[in-house]
Amino acid sequence: MSHAHIFIALGQVAHQSAVRVLGGRATRARFAHLAEHDLPSGRRLIDSYHCSRYNTNTGRLTVPMFEAVFARAVALRDGMA
Repeated sequence: MSHAHIFIALGQVAHQSAVRVLGGRATRARFAHLAEHDLPSGRRLIDSYHCSRYNTNTGRLTVPMFEAVFARAVALRDGMA
C-alpha cells in the first residue's frame, strides 16, 4: 500500500481506525459523509456513511451519495481536484 494516497472509510469505526493507521489525530479529523482529511503522511482520507442495510433503508445513505464518494476519489486520483 505504499503507492496508495487516497483512502475511503466506510463508516465512523473505519474512519477512526484509518486516521490512526495513517498518522492523523482523531480530534482534527471529524467524521462526516464526504468529508476529506489531509493526513500528515501526505495521504487523503474520504469519509462515507457505511453502506449497511439500515443506512440505505432509512435514506441516510443513497446511491448518489455513495457514488459521489468514489467519484471524488477518482477525481483526486486523476488530479482534477
